[in-house]
This record gives sequence, structure tokens and C-alpha cells, in this order.
Amino acid sequence: MPKKMPEQQTLYERIGEENILQLVDDFYAGIETDELIRPMYPEDLLGAKNRLKLFLIQALGGRQTYTDERGHPMLRRRHFQWKIGKEEATHWLKHMHAALEKATFPEKEKDAFWDYVYQAALHMINS
Repeated sequence: MPKKMPEQQTLYERIGEENILQLVDDFYAGIETDELIRPMYPEDLLGAKNRLKLFLIQALGGRQTYTDERGHPMLRRRHFQWKIGKEEATHWLKHMHAALEKATFPEKEKDAFWDYVYQAALHMINS
């Protein structure tokens, strides 16, 4: 009898929700002091933090709360109200990379996460 193939874990399962939540908090600590892209965010970052947490949980294979609460992500469309060029994307990536460096999950998962957010940041460029 053939052996059953083990189910692949999602990136969400491999990283863990607590690590995702901490990474987003660390990311926004960098955003707080960024003179170029901080003005794109509301004064109170709590809503933005919560949206990114829910989005990443869903995008990485976790529960679908983001879509349940906000509809289809439509990332590029949601970000089109801001001028996002290469410089802005680079700043965003710098803070995400710093947060990822602090993260405690394995390098293989860090690499997979970085590949995802790097491509997403490039996709947001609209000017």
C-alpha cells in the first residue's frame, strides 16, 4: 500500500502567529521614525498594524480574517492613493528587513517571507 504523502505546512504554520505579530510590531517601530514614508500612515498606527497583521496571517496561509473583515486584499489598489516610487519601497523594505533580522524563526522561513514581501513591495510601486 502506498504511503500517504505528509501534508505541507504553510509558511504561517512554520513561522507561527506570535512571530508574525512580533515582526509587525518591530516593523512599525521603524516606520515610526521614517521621515519619508511615515507621513503615508495615520497618526495612530494601531489600525495599520492590525491590518498588516491580519493580512500577513492570511497571505501566509492562516485564517482568512482579513478578507472576512475588509474584502479582497487588492493591495495595489488600496495603496494607489499614495505616491510610491522606488525610494518609498526601499524604505518600507528596509524596515521590514530590520524586523526580519530580529525575528527568531529559522532562516529558511525568513528567506521565504522576504521573497514574498520583496515582491509585494515592488508591486506597490506606482510612480
